Amino acid sequence: MKNRRANKGQFSVIAALLVSVILVTAVISTYTLVRHAPIQDSPKILTAMGEMNSDIKQILDFTVGYYGSILQVTGNSTYARNLTRSYLSSGLVNIARSHPEWNPSFTLDFDDEDISTCWFMPESYSKGRINLVYSLASLGIEGVNFTASSALKVEMLKSSSGVANISVTRDNTEPELGLTKENFWFYSYTEDSTWELVNPDELTISYNGVYTIPIPSVVDPDVYSVQVKDNRGITVSAFYSDASVEGSKIPHYTYTFNWNATGMSGIYDSLSTDTFAIELLQNGTLRWLGQPLELTTNEQPIPPICIKALRVSATVGNSTQEVPFQVEDWASNYMIPLGLASNESIFSNNNMIVFLANNEVSEVTLWWDGNDTAIQTHYAWENKYFTDNVNNPKNAILSTDFLTVNVRIDNPYPPGNHPTFKVIATNITSSKSTAEFLRINEKTPVYWADTAYVITDGIVRDIVQQEAEWSGDGIPGCRNMYSQIVLTFPANATYYTYAVRTIFVTDVTRDLYELSAIQLSIDTGQSGAGVIITEDGVDGESLPITSNLEGAFSNSTHWEHHWSEFMHGTKGAGIMFTKSSNFKLYTFDNATIKTGALVVEKQQWDDSDGYIEVNPVELYTTQFDYPLDVTWYGAVVTFGDEPIYPTSGYNGLWVMVEHPPTVTVN
Repeated sequence: MKNRRANKGQFSVIAALLVSVILVTAVISTYTLVRHAPIQDSPKILTAMGEMNSDIKQILDFTVGYYGSILQVTGNSTYARNLTRSYLSSGLVNIARSHPEWNPSFTLDFDDEDISTCWFMPESYSKGRINLVYSLASLGIEGVNFTASSALKVEMLKSSSGVANISVTRDNTEPELGLTKENFWFYSYTEDSTWELVNPDELTISYNGVYTIPIPSVVDPDVYSVQVKDNRGITVSAFYSDASVEGSKIPHYTYTFNWNATGMSGIYDSLSTDTFAIELLQNGTLRWLGQPLELTTNEQPIPPICIKALRVSATVGNSTQEVPFQVEDWASNYMIPLGLASNESIFSNNNMIVFLANNEVSEVTLWWDGNDTAIQTHYAWENKYFTDNVNNPKNAILSTDFLTVNVRIDNPYPPGNHPTFKVIATNITSSKSTAEFLRINEKTPVYWADTAYVITDGIVRDIVQQEAEWSGDGIPGCRNMYSQIVLTFPANATYYTYAVRTIFVTDVTRDLYELSAIQLSIDTGQSGAGVIITEDGVDGESLPITSNLEGAFSNSTHWEHHWSEFMHGTKGAGIMFTKSSNFKLYTFDNATIKTGALVVEKQQWDDSDGYIEVNPVELYTTQFDYPLDVTWYGAVVTFGDEPIYPTSGYNGLWVMVEHPPTVTVN
């Protein structure tokens, strides 16, 4: 019995040990199987999710680049955003189609999507962020929240010795080290008034993503813009100037006006209606009455930025504040006005910025907000000055606090006579002037078409346009000739401007014995004799030599005939034009024949006290058969208290055309 129990105990121990060995062997075998046998589901899921996340990130990169590409062309962020959302949605659809085995689906929250740019700033960027939920149904993956972001940032650092230093960052924090010279372009303004992009010849890069690049010789090393495009297709345009990099970080050009540039101290003293409607073109030229103002520095072209980004400030005394301005669309090299420019468009060589300045303004600053979300300032669209009525285009009224202008097309009695075009300006003191245009070879034009009111209730000026025609066989001795009349009506001024254009195409020899660009009759509303005053040259101190004579003032003795007026006391009207238009008065003169003249008469006719005509062909007949496109610019002033030239002293509006300010650009 005893031995049986012992044997039985030994068997139990042996059995237990055997079970233990089996269990350990099973565990080891199972562990080995888990470690080394291929597990299908987990790696497949991880790979699918990783590939999906990568595809979404790549689509976002492309989307940010696509958004910037549209903005470069249109400037319309609303349009660009709508197209970009469609592009992003299409990209997600393509991802789904490329993996049908996963059965993917996406839910994109457009309210939580952010794709934006900030360009032509010292610190510029293009960026995007999306938040979406996706599922891979065939893999059993549901409701994966995924946020992707993409960005390219360009910071303009201090330049030195013609070398640009540009910091480039990828996805907000990572230095971008993978760019070459082909990824950088400098903006260069060409002679044909367009921007072109120029690659640098070389560059060096530091470990922190700062690129050192010699500035191309065709680029101003002090003020320039750079476009950077990375290998993902994301584009950023940045602006550099010393002032904007070291100072306020706000990109700008400041125009400093010197009102006594001729050394004639006090020539603008006491003037209150010397309002200049200055036109700023894309190439950096500032114009007044068709003539560029003299710049003491180089022009600074305006970058191709969105129009809604533009702002204008003026400094008077110690105060600087935003001021009204308008951005206009023009065609044919600024010859044909088209209207106010869309705020969602790119500033180009068909645009001009128009702002007002007088002798109290020391500086005007053009600056911009490069954010695509910028809202156009109300100073660029709000009407504060005009009370216009153009419901009847044949009898319209354009009115400001200084001047009321009646733009009329009349059908004179008896019925059947040809319609005439007149512009009647009345000062608040009741001085009146009536202008007609383009009499050629004693034949007055016909105006069949209604006047085109290109801009009314403007911000700083109105614009109207007309076309003179000639009935029957046209102008005797002058065939194949076309015309255009553009009038602008600035706010805060006692004048309006005219641009009378004649286009002569190739033809047989023409005989012109008369060409009158404008005929102005004047009614001061006063009784008794008035006085004609006309500039007839200048003296050694650049002051006008005046004449009270009637007749034709030509280039036979003095060429300086910038203005003429008829007045009673301080009331009256007249014409004035700049030096370039004074020269154009003599377009048909030659070495022996002086035919152009400023004609003035003091006589009663058509209820007027006197009249003034600008006649490029007056004293002698001219003949030519070549094509000719020429425009005569000027201003019709209708004044009550501040004449073109006073009867005593010399502080009058004549200085506006004789001595306009010079400008320094910083």
